[in-house]
Amino acid sequence: MFTREVITMPSDVSSLGIIKLRNLLDYFQDTAALAVEGIEGTSSELIARGYAWVLLKYEINFTGYLPSLDEKFYINTFHDPSHGYNTLREFHVKSMYGYEILNAKTSWLLVEFKSGRLVKPSAHIPAITVRDTADINPDFTEIPDFAESECIKVVEQPVKFHDIDSNSHVNNAIYFGWIHDSTPIDFEKYELEFAACSFRSGAKMGETVKILIAEPEQNTFVYKIMREGVSKPSASFLCKWKLRKVELN
Repeated sequence: MFTREVITMPSDVSSLGIIKLRNLLDYFQDTAALAVEGIEGTSSELIARGYAWVLLKYEINFTGYLPSLDEKFYINTFHDPSHGYNTLREFHVKSMYGYEILNAKTSWLLVEFKSGRLVKPSAHIPAITVRDTADINPDFTEIPDFAESECIKVVEQPVKFHDIDSNSHVNNAIYFGWIHDSTPIDFEKYELEFAACSFRSGAKMGETVKILIAEPEQNTFVYKIMREGVSKPSASFLCKWKLRKVELN
């Protein structure tokens, strides 16, 4: 188990005074990179060797109060590389008082830059099997599809320079920021209870994607991010919202 101590900084919090969920996803990605530095080297060293990690799926269960400004919290993480091309990784976030804030499960693929093909992590990074490992359930929540006629909202989103990461496509946290801000719900009254995502292809600089949103159940939204000329979603999301337990200023 790898543990990282974090303090919520001014740039992390929203107008509600609590950490932005997009920033929390960035912390997950950075914590995963720190956790494997002793196994595969730094992120830049991995890129120099011709490889990159790509996020395939995630799901997050929100169980406690999100950290507020200047609040300390802890991110615990471990991985399970025993699923062929997929490496699973869990995150458990706890407050400075010891209660659980959320838990998350993710699935990652290792890509070889030159060929663009997927490679087995255990074959190319053998040391990945010997540290901070534990069994993780490989089953993820299935995100339902929906017809365009079922949409309650459609948003056009241009891909901008700072949306792109070192893999030359839109970063996973950016996608979440897009769908979160597009959700037709009162953020002061509701908070996330559960979120799931599945990625298929990465949007590129200069594209304009469409975010299609449906609401199959009250306060449960599904999203498809569509690239022009591509028939299948670049990414699909499922988000369930609940009434806030504490009123925020």
